[in-house]
Amino acid sequence: MKYALSWITTILLATLLPAPPVAAASVSGQVVDAETGKPIPGATVRLLEGKSVATDKHGGFQIESDHTEPVRLLITHVSYDSSDTLTVTAAPHGTRSLEIRLNPKPWVLNDVVVTGTRSPHLLKDVPVQTEVITQRDFERTGAVTVDQALASAIGVQITEDLSGQGAQIRGIEGDRVLVLVDGERAVGRVRGSIDLSQFSLSNVRKIEVVKGTGSTLYGSDAMGGVINIITKNPRYNTVNGRIYTDFGTHTSYQPSAEFAYGSEKLALTLGAKWFATDGFDLDQSTRHTNGVEATDRVNINSRAKLQLSPTWSLTGSGRVMWEEKEWIEEEARSLNAHGDSLFKAFDDVERNYRYEGSVGLDYLSDDRLSMSLRLFGTLYDHDWHKYDTAGFWVDTSRTEDVFAELSYNANYTIAEGHVATAGLSATHQDLSSTELIDAAEPDRSIATYLQYEYAPTEHWSILPGIRYERHNSFGSHVNPSFNLMYSLVDRIKLRGFVGYGFRAPSIKEQYFIFDHTAAGYIVYGGRVPFGKSGQTSDLKEEVSINSSISAELSSASLGLHRVTYYYNHLEDLIDFELQDFAEGYWRGRYVYRNVDAAVTQGIEWQSRLRLSDAVDLSVSYTYLHNVILDTDSIALSPGGDTTRTEQGNKLINRPDHSLKWYLTGFHRGTGLGASVWGSFHSKKLFISQSNTGEQEGTPDEYAPARTTLNLNVFKRWQNGLEIFVRMENMFDQTDVTYGYWPGRQVFVGLTYDLALQ
Repeated sequence: MKYALSWITTILLATLLPAPPVAAASVSGQVVDAETGKPIPGATVRLLEGKSVATDKHGGFQIESDHTEPVRLLITHVSYDSSDTLTVTAAPHGTRSLEIRLNPKPWVLNDVVVTGTRSPHLLKDVPVQTEVITQRDFERTGAVTVDQALASAIGVQITEDLSGQGAQIRGIEGDRVLVLVDGERAVGRVRGSIDLSQFSLSNVRKIEVVKGTGSTLYGSDAMGGVINIITKNPRYNTVNGRIYTDFGTHTSYQPSAEFAYGSEKLALTLGAKWFATDGFDLDQSTRHTNGVEATDRVNINSRAKLQLSPTWSLTGSGRVMWEEKEWIEEEARSLNAHGDSLFKAFDDVERNYRYEGSVGLDYLSDDRLSMSLRLFGTLYDHDWHKYDTAGFWVDTSRTEDVFAELSYNANYTIAEGHVATAGLSATHQDLSSTELIDAAEPDRSIATYLQYEYAPTEHWSILPGIRYERHNSFGSHVNPSFNLMYSLVDRIKLRGFVGYGFRAPSIKEQYFIFDHTAAGYIVYGGRVPFGKSGQTSDLKEEVSINSSISAELSSASLGLHRVTYYYNHLEDLIDFELQDFAEGYWRGRYVYRNVDAAVTQGIEWQSRLRLSDAVDLSVSYTYLHNVILDTDSIALSPGGDTTRTEQGNKLINRPDHSLKWYLTGFHRGTGLGASVWGSFHSKKLFISQSNTGEQEGTPDEYAPARTTLNLNVFKRWQNGLEIFVRMENMFDQTDVTYGYWPGRQVFVGLTYDLALQ
C-alpha cells in the first residue's frame, strides 16, 4: 500500500508541476549569391513545419525551433532559384550556422517592371509585353553603354547615324522611340535619334523595353516604343562601392567608380565614368575619317532618397554628360566644268553637354494608393565647328535644347482585380539655335491620361487606356490603347495589344534652316517660307496604329519561350525632300514635309533556357517586312534627273532577317566564367550617312549581310574582385562602304566591389 501511494504521488506531481525549461535551439546562417558571393537580403527562410523569417541586409538569419531533432528548411527569393530542402539539426543558443547559396534565375520572369503600365508588376504577370535587360546580362557580356546592352535585345536594331547610336524598334526609326532615364525624358536629338552611347551602364540596374506605341502613357515621341534606363536604387543602412576599368584597342579606356551610402532615413548613390578613345580610320586612302571619331566623354550621376515618414519620401537625382569628338571630313565643295566633284578636307570638332535634374515627392499607403509628384528639367547643349586644314574657322552650329516637365501620377487599387492609374503633366521645350528663324516658338503641352486594369478572373487581365494631349504647335490629340492577357495555365500566357500613337513635329522640323554651303545643300523647316512664292508647309503630327499578339510559355524547368506577330501602320511621316537646285546648292534645296505612309510587320521568336546549373542559352529571331505605301516626293539627282519613288519601295536600313544568340556559363567552384554572343543581319536597303533625303536615283543599293561573334572570359573571387578579357567582332568583318565597323577589338579590365560596412 505504501508503494502504491508513492507511485500515485509521483504521477500526480509529474502531471501538475511545470516541466523544466528546455534549452533554446535554433538554426542561423547567411544566404548569399552563388555566383558573386554577395549577401541576399529579403530572402525567405522557412521551416517546413510552418515558421519563417526574412534575411537581414547582410543576408543573415536565425530561426527558432521547438526541438533539436532534424528540421527541414527551404530558402526562396523572387530573383533566385529556390534552394533544395535542407535537413539540419537545430542547436542550443544558435550555434548551428550555415552558408546557403542561391543560383540567380537565368531569366527574369519575377523581376518587377513598371514602364509598360506605370505601376509595378511581375514580368510574368504584366499585361503589356516588356523586354528586360538586367545588370547580370550586361555584366556578363562586358557592355558598358546602353547601346551595347540593347544590341542583344529582340526586335531592337542599333543603327549608327549622324546622331550616333540610335535604337530602331520593329522597323520604326529611333527618332520615333522615346528614351527615358528613371521615367524622365532624355533630350538631345541632333539628327533625330538619341545617341545611346552617351549613357553609361555604371549606375544602371536594368533596361526595360516596351515595343509598340507608348503614346497613351508617355505622349509624343513614343510612337515606336519606349526604352526606360533604370538606375540603381539608393538603399538604407548600407555603405559600399565599386571600381571598374578597362583598356583596349584604339587606345580606349574607361575607368569608373561608384559609391553608395545609406543611414536609417537617408540613402544616396554617386558615380562617375570617363571614356576616351583615339578612334580609328579603316580607309587610309582618303582624308575622310571612315570609322569612329576620337572621343572624350565624362558621365556623372547621383540619386538620393529621404524617408520623411512611413508613407512619405523625397527623392532627387542629377546627371551630367560632357563629350567632345574630333574627326576629318572630306566634302565635295562644287562641280568643275566637266561635272567632276572638287573635294576639300576639314577638321570637325563636336561638343555635347547634357545636364539633368529632378525632385519628387512620393506617397505609399498600405499598398492600395501610391502617388508621385515630380519636377524634372534638362538642358542639352550641342556645338559643332568646322576648320580648314590651315586651322581657320569655316562653319559652325550651336543648339541648346531645354525641356521641363511637371507631372503627377497615381495608382489606386480599388478592389481585388481593379487598379486605376491616372496622371497629369505639363511640358515646356525650347530650342535655341543659329539655324532657326526668329519666328520659332517654344513647344508647350498639357496632358492627362487614365488607365484601368481589370482582372475579372484569375485567367484574364484587361487593360484599356486613353490620353488627351494638347500642343500649342498643332492642337490636340487623343491616344487610346487596349491590352489583353489570358493565362491558359500559369505557365502559358497570350497577350494582345492595339494602340494609337503619334509624334508631334519638332521645333527643328518646323523652323529649321541648315545652310550647309560647304557640302552644297540647304534644309528648310516646314514653316519657313520657301521659294519666290514664300510657300510654307503646314506640318501635321505623325500618327500610327500599332498592334501585336504573342504566346508565351515559361517555367523554371522549361525556360521562357515567346512568339509574337506585330503590325504597325504609319501615316504622315516627316522627312526632308528635295525641291530644286540653285546657285551654290548643287546638291539641292530640301524642305521638311509629311511625305510617307508605311507599314512594318513581322514575327519575333525568343527562347531562354538553362542548359545546366552553370550554363544559360538565349536565342532570338526577327523577321521584318516593311513597305512604303505611297509618297508624293520626287527625288532629283544632283545631275538634274528626276525619278518618282514608286509604291512598294522599302524603308532604308532595315534587314528582313535578324538572328541573335547568347551563351553564358559560370563555374561557382573556380569562379571562372565565359559568355559568347553574336548576331546575324541579312542585307538591307542602304543610304550613306552623308546623303540627304532617301535614296536618289536607281537602281536600289543594298548593304550585304553581316555576322558578328563576341567573347568575354572572366574570373571572380569571393572578395569582390573580377578580371576579364573581352574580344568583339572576332571575325573582323568590316566594310567601309556600308559602315560595318569597328574591326576586331580586344579589352582587358577589372571590377572590384568594396563592402565598406
